[in-house]
Amino acid sequence: MTGASGYSRDMDAGLAEAGVASPRGWPRRLIFSRRPWVDALFLLTSFPVGLVSFVTLVVMISLGAGLAIIWIGLPILVLAILGWRQAAGLERWRIGAFLGVPIPDPHQPWPAGSVWRRLRTMLADPAVWRDLAYWILLFPIGVAELVLVVALVTVTVSLLAAPFSYSSVDINFGSVHVHTLPAALGLMLLGVVAAPVTALLICGAAWLHGQLARVLLGPNRAGRLAERVDVLAESRSRMVDASIDERRRIERDLHDGAQQRLVALAMDLGMARERMESDPDSARELVDEAHEEAKRALAELRDLVRGIHPAVLTDRGLDAAVSALAGRSQVPVTVSCHVPGRLPEAIESTAYFVVAEGLTNVAKHSRARHADVNLRLWEGLLLVEISDDGIGGADPAGGSGLRGLGDRVAAVDGGLVLERTAQGRTVLRAEIPCAS
Repeated sequence: MTGASGYSRDMDAGLAEAGVASPRGWPRRLIFSRRPWVDALFLLTSFPVGLVSFVTLVVMISLGAGLAIIWIGLPILVLAILGWRQAAGLERWRIGAFLGVPIPDPHQPWPAGSVWRRLRTMLADPAVWRDLAYWILLFPIGVAELVLVVALVTVTVSLLAAPFSYSSVDINFGSVHVHTLPAALGLMLLGVVAAPVTALLICGAAWLHGQLARVLLGPNRAGRLAERVDVLAESRSRMVDASIDERRRIERDLHDGAQQRLVALAMDLGMARERMESDPDSARELVDEAHEEAKRALAELRDLVRGIHPAVLTDRGLDAAVSALAGRSQVPVTVSCHVPGRLPEAIESTAYFVVAEGLTNVAKHSRARHADVNLRLWEGLLLVEISDDGIGGADPAGGSGLRGLGDRVAAVDGGLVLERTAQGRTVLRAEIPCAS
């Protein structure tokens, strides 16, 4: 389950993971991370892909248009349209594999009926013609990206290798000739400065390519809105079902728990009243039992109310409520909450139940020795992360708890992700848009 995200956020997250967001040591971390190398490979492969697609389109469209007068060219034109439409799906896969940009298929589904009806639907689909625009632009863009990567890498590598090649290779920069070791070392220092700049330019070019692909190969605004409406309608339907189940659970808990205790309490007090004069000692024992029963009923009611909406969340805010959850957890939990002030009630409630469900799963299934809860605000989002050092294996699709939690987060236009890190930790992450 994923929520609102984009390649700009993916790129920021990737650079942050590489250390770019940190003010200290980011050039070295960026250079030795995999992001610039993957982006460079993507930019280099764009040229052959663009060249093949451009030549194929020119040949098929020219041949089809030239032969259209004798009707033979029409099937060729239809085949060309089908070809670039299907190739756009492969390009969306390539972009997703290299850049991590998920681009949904924007095309209208094939209608039932005759071939002519399907053909009319395909020709009336704006996404088909945006695919054509992308393939036409990919060739010049691929040339520019090839030149950019080759030039940047060649210059940077030449500068870094200057101390090792100045004696055997004539290095010239305009009218400046490098013949001495100090001058070559100066060029190497310049290459050290140029390396992170090269990496940033390559990542920036890949980011721009991803943005163009999202515009031309992805759904337009109307398509995104329609897709969002479908997702919200489905999540709302599941939320309604979940609320009905929750109401039944509350009714069952009240009937089987607190109500039964209150009935027993009333019976004990009634018998105590009857024995008050004839058997005061027995009446006093019944009153003591009724007192204990009343305390147990209050405890059950308190737990029931806490499951609906905890009072500490309303009174003291998210930090105190999450700290209370951590204090009751069977697994030691470290809480880090960087949320200044109060957030809207729906946002705080959703974040609270994300933490509650996450810690419950950690205690029941993970066999973890320690867990961490991190809450922070970032670019208009409340990020909630629950991580543990357990065995993992949770499945959002198969677990009703996580699925219901995903529906709860989706109801406020957020997203829920469960992942396993390279360090062997299981991380449940929720991104919740908030106004604060």
